Amino acid sequence: MGKLQERKPACTERPRVLLLCSPCMGHLIPFVELARRLAADHGLAATLLFASATSPPSEQYLAVAAAAPDAVDLVALPVPPPDALPPGARERERAELAVASNIPRVRELARALAADAPLAALVVDMVGVRARGVAEEVGVPVYMFFTSPWMTLSLLLHLPGIDAARVGEHRDATEPIRLPGCVPIHAHDLPASMLADRSSSMYAGFVSMAKAMKQVDGILVNTTREIEPAVGDGMDGLELPVHPVGPLVWTRPAAEDRGHECMGWLDQQPRGSVVYVSFGSGGTLTWQQTAELALGLELSQCRFIWAVKRPHQSSANGAFFGTQNGEDTSLDFLPEGFMERTRGLGLVTRSWAPQTAILGHPSVGCFVTHCGWNSVLESVMNGVPMIMWPLYAEQNMNAAMMEVQVGVAVRAKVGLDRFISKEGVASAIQRAMVGEEAERMRKRASELREKSVHDLSKDGCATHALAQIANVWKCSSRK
Repeated sequence: MGKLQERKPACTERPRVLLLCSPCMGHLIPFVELARRLAADHGLAATLLFASATSPPSEQYLAVAAAAPDAVDLVALPVPPPDALPPGARERERAELAVASNIPRVRELARALAADAPLAALVVDMVGVRARGVAEEVGVPVYMFFTSPWMTLSLLLHLPGIDAARVGEHRDATEPIRLPGCVPIHAHDLPASMLADRSSSMYAGFVSMAKAMKQVDGILVNTTREIEPAVGDGMDGLELPVHPVGPLVWTRPAAEDRGHECMGWLDQQPRGSVVYVSFGSGGTLTWQQTAELALGLELSQCRFIWAVKRPHQSSANGAFFGTQNGEDTSLDFLPEGFMERTRGLGLVTRSWAPQTAILGHPSVGCFVTHCGWNSVLESVMNGVPMIMWPLYAEQNMNAAMMEVQVGVAVRAKVGLDRFISKEGVASAIQRAMVGEEAERMRKRASELREKSVHDLSKDGCATHALAQIANVWKCSSRK
């Protein structure tokens, strides 16, 4: 586990919540924050089990787990054997196997914890929902913590019905899917698993997971009614309580990030003048698209920080499980002369970038993002408008919602094969940084920040929602 030390549960009489997170960086970040809040604010003990899909786990993944406070007990689950994976397994299949292979270990830990102190609940993510049988065996409720927005959850909960009613492939549908309170979901914005042939194992696994999600006792969603007013609409017939408990984002002491080169550079830039560019922990661009993005940044003549990753020709999520030590760290994939021509104008970093600290800096004016939900929430919590550049999963849906419904983003114009030209990059930056449209987005982003911060305050609705759930769990543990 590298520098990360497994934290064993201390003997305690406080009711304990067992959290099981699949090996997805985008899931682990809010799981750590949820565990922290349960332990710090709601009188529960918390044990976080986190699975891994690579051996060894990436340094980035371990760093997220290690960010959990000492009050949260950490248990790293072993990686499944390499021969357990079918050739060409996709990321979701690898994540599912990492959880499924560890269910016996989860059962063993749950029984041991229940013998030591009252066990209150098992909390799983959408991939780990298949471990719900463990909760039944030890007699506790099982809740799902859904780390994507309500709009995506609503789609998944309605998917079995949509699947039964639809004729033909989802990708060929001419009419969008309409869910209560959500923007219409067009075929080209659907997750890849729904765009696959409906006869494929990829699609069948997706529908199976959607059906399993209905078999939990309740759902926590990492969102807020301020961002998604429709949370809870359309639940008739689903018979599942849904609790918006967000936005839960990665919290780190500000002092830990002050030494990073990005922060010193930002201190020297004018207020609201910098474009921050990052495609999250897993997003990757092709060599051609990376070069075009570089030329677009140069063309815009705006100051920028770019947390760049090595291109990946065949996958938009080529770093989904993180990057391994020893990977080539050169910048030979950038256009010739780019670094020299933009010296003083921009900062390119290949090291880990303290994203929450960067977004919270007054010099940052907008965020070019892949629309991963954690990045969207971090931008919202800091009042920063976005340029949406979706790559995979539900990110196209997130982009549509944040632009059309929420009003804090613009989408870069895409051409053939979803390629974005340097002119498209520069144009999107100008729209987000200069003029009336940019001013409207800044005002809306500032309003949304204030409301979201209040949601998480002592008197906020997210805090109250989590307190109510914690009380239910405490009562169940006493029984």
